[in-house]
Formats: sequence, structure tokens, C-alpha cells
Amino acid sequence: MDLRPAAFLASHPPFAAVDGRTRQLVASRCRSISRRSGEHLFLEGDACRDLFILVDGRIKCTRANPEGREQILKVFDQPGDIFCVTSGFSSGSYIVTARAASDVVLYAVDIETMKRAARDQPSLALALMTATSEQMRSLVTLADDLSLKNATARVAKLLCERARTQGGGKPVRLSRATLREEEIAALVGAVRVHVSRNLKTLAAMGAITLDRNSIRINDVKALEAFVHAVGPER
Repeated sequence: MDLRPAAFLASHPPFAAVDGRTRQLVASRCRSISRRSGEHLFLEGDACRDLFILVDGRIKCTRANPEGREQILKVFDQPGDIFCVTSGFSSGSYIVTARAASDVVLYAVDIETMKRAARDQPSLALALMTATSEQMRSLVTLADDLSLKNATARVAKLLCERARTQGGGKPVRLSRATLREEEIAALVGAVRVHVSRNLKTLAAMGAITLDRNSIRINDVKALEAFVHAVGPER
């Protein structure tokens, strides 16, 4: 992967669609930063001074309630993913907490530069709007899942999504090292003890097989059918 800012932006959406002069302007203001797994990038409520572009790794964006229970709202894991647009252009402070879920490399671009460039270059404004719209769609999907599907179905849906990223073959084996029960809980809006129970329920149905190191999905299509058939908890 070419990590020079201009070459990187030209190779990844949404900046690949931006005209060359604007892309070069953004690239000239990119600062490379890194975080180790588990380190915070920023905290909810901090002043938002930068917009971030993911180069490598995974970033989790979360909110927590007063009791400390965490909900993962979005995981950024694709090179070129851009985030903090809403915080920088609207609220002025970060509306989520961002933490590295692996060792990560990012580009940071100061918000004022991005605002000036977006005012002057419609192609950049459209790219930012497109990225924000896609993130909004994922939040709407999360809200639907939390309100319209029970916890077992939400866990099953997450397993299906992870299986599809591995090609969706039959069967699919997911490593527990990269899909821990506490992370599943934060992703699906549940608590860890319920996730353990949900996994055992799916195993009793024959949809998955559990062992110490992996979750084996025996039939992805059958698991997807279960997700679509199950309604909310009563």
C-alpha cells in the first residue's frame, strides 16, 4: 500500500472521486498519526479539531450510558474510511468516543482546512456528504435491529455479516480471538452474559457449533433465514 497521502487518497473512496487539485490540497494537510490497540483516539465531548481518514487497522466508535454500559455505533475498518464529519461540521465536539480496536494508522486533517476546501470545491463537499450518508444508513440499520429484532437474532445477524466478509461459504469458521463475547455484546446492544446464552441457543438449534477457539457457522443461509423470521423481544 502506498502511504503517501496523495497516492493513498487517489486510490480510495471517497477521495478517489475528488478532482486532483482538491485532493492534493487535502493531502498536503494530512498528518500521519498512529494508535496502539486499546488506545483512545478521542473522547466524547472533546473539542473536534480534526477529521480522520483511516489508513490501516480498525477504529470503534462508541457511546456509553451513565452506568458505563457501552454500545458500539460504528466500526471503521476499510482504508479510506473518513469520520468525524458530523462532529466537525455541526456540533464542534466529538459526539462519540473512538478507540483503536487494533494497531491503527490514520491521517488527520484540520477541520478548518476541510471546511474551506468544501466551500470552494463541490466535489469534496459531495464526497463528505456521501461518506456521512453511508454512516447515517448504518446507524438507522442499528436502530432498526435494536428495536425490531430480539437479542438472539441480533447476534445471529452479526455472525452472518462476519461470515459474508469471509466469502459466505459453507461452513464458515470465525475466530473467537477477533470476536470476543464482550465485543459482540457492545455491537448488538446486549450484555456479555446474554450473548453467551444467545450463542448457546443458536448452537442448540444446530445453526452454529461452538468450541474454545471458534464459532463455526454450519449454514449461513439458514442462519440468515432465522434472522429475518424472528421479531422483537416481548
